[in-house]
Amino acid sequence: MNSSTSWEYFKQDQNKILWVHIFTRDITGIAISLNKWWKTKYPEYKMRVVSKKEFEQIKTQKRQVH
Repeated sequence: MNSSTSWEYFKQDQNKILWVHIFTRDITGIAISLNKWWKTKYPEYKMRVVSKKEFEQIKTQKRQVH
């Protein structure tokens, strides 16, 4: 992941969900870019914006399953 971005994502293939954590206060600015990226790259996925804590829990759960 590029460190200059203001968000990070985790793709969950089985449920077709993109879990996204946004770590900037400029939500309006990032929302436009994020929405365009999501609709272009993963249009069949649902996107869920979550807190850092929830984002880390989801990634940890996925690692434990595999």
